[in-house]
Amino acid sequence: MNSVSNIDISSIIYRYVEKHEQQHAVDLWCPIFKTNFNVEKSYFSLDASPNYEEGDTLGAWYNDKLISTLHIRRLILFSNENNKKYLCGGITNVATREEYRNHGFSRHLLQMGTGRPNHYSVFGWEQVPQPIKIIIQWKTISSLDIDVVWRPISDLSSEDFELLHKIHSNNPRIYQIVRTPSTIFQHWVKMRWESNHAIVCLYEHKEEQGYVVIGKSDNEADICVLEWQAPNRNLEQKLLSLAVTEIRQRYESKKVICLFALPKYMTIEDLTQWAGPPQIGINQEIMMRNIRLPKEIYEKIKISYSNGSTVFWSGDYF
Repeated sequence: MNSVSNIDISSIIYRYVEKHEQQHAVDLWCPIFKTNFNVEKSYFSLDASPNYEEGDTLGAWYNDKLISTLHIRRLILFSNENNKKYLCGGITNVATREEYRNHGFSRHLLQMGTGRPNHYSVFGWEQVPQPIKIIIQWKTISSLDIDVVWRPISDLSSEDFELLHKIHSNNPRIYQIVRTPSTIFQHWVKMRWESNHAIVCLYEHKEEQGYVVIGKSDNEADICVLEWQAPNRNLEQKLLSLAVTEIRQRYESKKVICLFALPKYMTIEDLTQWAGPPQIGINQEIMMRNIRLPKEIYEKIKISYSNGSTVFWSGDYF
């Protein structure tokens, strides 16, 4: 479809999408992001998006037609250091109808969303590199002969998601995106894990509870340990060993294992003793911008992401 070159820019109206207009946004998003109605509608559902407020979806309107959007996802970052919660605005669903692209509508909406006159790096955003895709050798890792069950995400019950939510909430890193209420797990986290063809092991033994998720379980080249939560170092290593054992059973010829992030309790030295020197990749795509936090708190959050003590899991992206 050709771009509309003779559009009257002065006729564009920029304003937020009102409640009775939400269907216009959903109709715009579904074909662009190739998702279904229920996924996109969840951005406005209080079950899936409990912090949503009217005005969080900004739109560019032309002749009463919604042609471009930007959605601000309200995420809560919990500090395990001082038990405080910080409101984060995640920019998502930046979308423009194909025939109206290349007119700068997204840029204008981004300016509206953060109140600054410029764009990207000048706009106040900065890259925050994050350790990702930790590659380890498994030749020194002993398989665990423990009877556990690996299940596809679609097989999990509401009670299972309640337990996942409990484990996640009870074992935060120094900073952690809050996934409360548990319905967030049943909407967004489930969707993200299912899109990764993930399988999960819910581990319960005596007083210990944890979980570990393997992503791309049907793809030898991309299979990885996608997420895990544990209350201590011993269980963390046990969960990772269970994941390694499962991957080894599925793909005997695979020589290395990919962890989505650095462990919470195990240090680089621990990883080296367990599996040899790890190869640590860096994600350069995360960008942050401080709006109201005191500078010292913002710098601590940035550092915690950069050194891997805090993780932006794939399940946090909603």
